[in-house]
Amino acid sequence: MKKTLLTALFALSGICANAQLPNGSIAPDFTAVDINGVEHHLYDYLEAGKTVIIDISATWCGPCWNYHGTNALYDLYHSYGPGGSDEVVVLFIEGDPSTSLESIYGTNTPEDTSVTRGDWTHHSPYPIINDPDLDNNRRGDISQAYALSYFPTVYMICPETRTTTELTQPAAAILKTRINAACVSQPMAGVNDKPSFMADPASFCQADGVYKARVKNLGTNRLTNATVVLKEGDNVLSTKTYTSTTGLPQYSTTLITFDSATFTAGTNHTVEVTSVNNLSTFPNNQLATEEVSITPFSAAETDNEFEVRIYTDFYAGEISWRIRNSANAIVATGGPFQAGDEDQYGGGGPDANTVISQFVSLPDANECYKIELRDSFGDGWDAAASEGELHGIEVYNGNDMIYSNYVSGSFTTVSLDAALSTTATMGHDNAFAKQFTAYPNPTKGILNFSTAETVDVTIVDVTGKTVYTAKGINDGDSINLSSLQKGMYIAQIKGVTSQKTEKIIIE
Repeated sequence: MKKTLLTALFALSGICANAQLPNGSIAPDFTAVDINGVEHHLYDYLEAGKTVIIDISATWCGPCWNYHGTNALYDLYHSYGPGGSDEVVVLFIEGDPSTSLESIYGTNTPEDTSVTRGDWTHHSPYPIINDPDLDNNRRGDISQAYALSYFPTVYMICPETRTTTELTQPAAAILKTRINAACVSQPMAGVNDKPSFMADPASFCQADGVYKARVKNLGTNRLTNATVVLKEGDNVLSTKTYTSTTGLPQYSTTLITFDSATFTAGTNHTVEVTSVNNLSTFPNNQLATEEVSITPFSAAETDNEFEVRIYTDFYAGEISWRIRNSANAIVATGGPFQAGDEDQYGGGGPDANTVISQFVSLPDANECYKIELRDSFGDGWDAAASEGELHGIEVYNGNDMIYSNYVSGSFTTVSLDAALSTTATMGHDNAFAKQFTAYPNPTKGILNFSTAETVDVTIVDVTGKTVYTAKGINDGDSINLSSLQKGMYIAQIKGVTSQKTEKIIIE
C-alpha cells in the first residue's frame, strides 16, 4: 500500500508519529494477559533463555493481515516455539486500543471505527494480547513503550542482552537465521520430521472436482517421502505418495494433487499425512491433519448475458478483471480503468472510488467460470476514500445480484474459482438438451420427464445436500417433489451417453 495511505490510516486510528525503538535498545519489560486469560511476563521468558518474537499489529491493518497470512509466525512457533523444540516465544499484540476484542475474532462491534480483516485467531497457536490503554491516551501501553510508529512492527528480543532488533515482516526461515546469528550461542535444535499443511479452500461448479493441498516441511530433516490422504468424514477419497531424491528443505512446500472425487456439501473434509520419511509417528501429529473447506455446487447460476459491477479504489488505473472458462481460456475482461493525476501513482480521476458497470455476453453452453480480480501495483484494492468502504465485484442478472465478492489486503491476482455457471438453452447445439426435458418448471411438486434415453436423477438443494434421488427414469415418467420445501434446487441428470444439470423451482 502506498505510504500516503498508511499515514492516513494511522491518523484515523489515533497512532502518533514516533521514532521507532532503535536497534540495540533494552527491551521494555511488560506483563500482559492474553485473550485466553493467561499472563505473560517478557523478562520471565528472557531469563529462561528464550528468544522472544513480538508482532505488534492492528486488526484493521492490511499489511498486518497479509503478514499473518504468510504463516511465518505459525511456522516458527511449530518449529522452534512451544509447538516444536520450545526455544522461542512468539507473542502477537493487537496494538490499537480503539479496536474491540471481538475484532480479533473477525467480527466488529458498533464502537469499532475500522473494519477487521478477519479472524486473527485462525492459524495463531501463539498467545494473542489485546494491548490495553491504561493511561487513556488512545495508544496501547506496549505499543507506546516500544515507540511504535506503524503497523505491523516485528521485534526480536535476545535473552542474554535483552536487546531489541526490528525485523521487516520476515519469513520463518529468515527469523530462524536472525535468531541463530544474534541471540543464541549454538544453532537452535528444532525438531526432525514434521509436516504441516497449507489448506487452501476449494470450490467446484459440480459435485466432482480435483483438490490440491500444499504440504510444508517444518522439520530440520529434509522431507524425502510422505503419504497424504484426502478424506470425506471417515471415508478415504484419495491417497497420494510424495517422493523426492533431494528432499524438501525446511519451510519449503510441495503441491499434492489428489484424484478427482465426488464431494458432498456440508460434510467435513480433511487432509492427513499418515507417514513422513518412513515414520508413522512424528512431533505434534495433530498438525498432520487439517480440516479443509471444499464446496461443491458453489457457482452462481447465470444467464449467458449479465452485468459486472466493479467497485474501484483510489487507483483505478491499476484495477482489471477477467473471466476464464473451464479450459482456462479468457472469455471476458475489463479494465484497467482511467488513472488520475492526484499523485505520482495515478491516484484519483473519474474512475476512482466509484462503481463501473460493464455488460458481458458469454457463449451459450454448459460451462463453469472463474473470476480473476487483478491489481498491477500489487497492493490490492484497499485505497479507500473513507474507512469501511467495500471494493470488489458484483454480478447481476437484470436487477438481481447473483454473485458478489469483496476483497481486502495486498494482492496482484485474486482467483475466485467456480464463481459462475451457465447452462445451454434449448434450441442451441446441445444434443442432450434437445432430447431431454423436465416439465413443468416451475412446478408444484410433480416433475415430468421427456427423455430419449434412461436417466438417473439426483436433486440437491442450494447448499449441495442431496434431497431426492431416482434411478431408471424413462420417457413419460414422473417424480413427486411435493415433500420438499419451496425454493430453488439443482437436478443432476445422468444418462448412458450424456449428462445435464438443470435448475428446478418448486412453488
